Amino acid sequence: MAMPKMSDDTKSHNFSEHHQRHVRTTFQYIDKLLSEAEHTMTDAGSPSPFRRHSDDTTPIQRKVTHDYIVRIREAMRRVMAINLMYCSISLNELTPERIRAYGPLSPEAADRLDAIRAELDGLVAKLRSYLGKGAGGDLQHRLQQLGQTGDEIRLVSEIERIITAHGLVEFRGTLSMLLDRMESAAFEVGVFGRVSSGKSSLLNYILQTDVLPIGVTPVTAIPTRISHGPVAEAGIEFAEAQPRIISLFELPEFATEQKNPGNKKHVTRIFVKLPSDRLAEGVTFVDTPGLGSLAVAGAEETIAYLPRCDLGIVLIDASAGLTHDDLVVVQALYQAGASAMILISKADLFRVADRQQMISYVKANLLDQLRVDPPVHAVSVFGADAAMCDRWFESELRPFLTQHQELAIISQKRKIGALREAVMGALERRLQSSSETVTVGTTGVSAEATEALRSGDLILERVQGECFFLTRKIAKMQRAIIDVAAQRIAAALIEPGWHADAGSIFSETL
Repeated sequence: MAMPKMSDDTKSHNFSEHHQRHVRTTFQYIDKLLSEAEHTMTDAGSPSPFRRHSDDTTPIQRKVTHDYIVRIREAMRRVMAINLMYCSISLNELTPERIRAYGPLSPEAADRLDAIRAELDGLVAKLRSYLGKGAGGDLQHRLQQLGQTGDEIRLVSEIERIITAHGLVEFRGTLSMLLDRMESAAFEVGVFGRVSSGKSSLLNYILQTDVLPIGVTPVTAIPTRISHGPVAEAGIEFAEAQPRIISLFELPEFATEQKNPGNKKHVTRIFVKLPSDRLAEGVTFVDTPGLGSLAVAGAEETIAYLPRCDLGIVLIDASAGLTHDDLVVVQALYQAGASAMILISKADLFRVADRQQMISYVKANLLDQLRVDPPVHAVSVFGADAAMCDRWFESELRPFLTQHQELAIISQKRKIGALREAVMGALERRLQSSSETVTVGTTGVSAEATEALRSGDLILERVQGECFFLTRKIAKMQRAIIDVAAQRIAAALIEPGWHADAGSIFSETL
């Protein structure tokens, strides 16, 4: 393959042919490392049963990583016509001191080379710093912050230990999202649907506002959380920059595909506060990105959000009918331990008899294909037909909202149970895969022995978990133990004829 040519800009700074060849070689090696990082991310996200990597990244992490790789390559392209640590090491080879080994270097060329290296090194360092933060922070630290009382926390801590011990990185994103849910007392109602199915219009109608952007093209780039607040405002969090508080008029700049295409601004979360009575009890509504071919990146964000959702409202466009995407979301909601409601939107376009027929069709397909029977309603938010939405809200959604505290506890237990079952399933598949590698001539282990070993392993894991919490509890008693021992030793010192050993008193106290 022919070497890429250096630009005239680089030649003008008196880089000799040897200098140019060394820079090209270094850049080629960096590009190879970046390609390997891209291949690893692609392989991890592949549904192939032969993939070599497990996906433990979030959509925003993949987006930020891709954008940095593009910027690094663009910086190299201006000079010429993930394994980030080794990229940094390679860039160190481009210092003027090292490159003078390939021939004399003018001061202008040395300055130019320093600028090139500093720009690339800065980009690589920023990307390494971002990825070093992880998708959800320190999971163990977050569990400790939640406290250690309650069976749920102990169970989640044990699940985290098993995930870490066995390298089940594919579950870390779900675990992080579950911790997000446990750290918040709000009951989260997610609104899902294909592009232009009417999600934002429905939320604007329910909350009696018009702040959520509406359009015929994908307008929601990432999930937007709407909760109660004394003042109407929005908060924006970024992957790299500091969070910002903005007015609701600025929301489209960050929440729409038109103003933030492909989430190029690297927004990680959007929070909207509204002084709405329907939010006052601690319920949070979440407007998710649309599904379908027009919103591939947004669909990733929607699927990643599912483990946090308590109740999913799935909108089916009456003019498009039930689709594969709709079935995927409903199934994923139940798998994530959430409840589901189905709304057939834009029902004002059809006669009353047709609406009932659509409801029956959707219910029959959900039961036949997914074996689930959620409530299904036809709704509209326009004109006199908006009464359908009002009836649904009063008969179905309001009862949920009034019981949200009890339902949030039930939802949390379901989600923990779902994660536990998924982790156990992954471990069983590994065990089965390992057993299949045993040769035919090898003496097999009886079913009774296998079951005994599994029971023993569960006992050991439970004991290890109990020991972990016991040692942490004892560690917190250090000061109390020392104080009590000091008091006993001091009391013994003033007794006449004292001959006891201070070490013995401390041991007895401990």
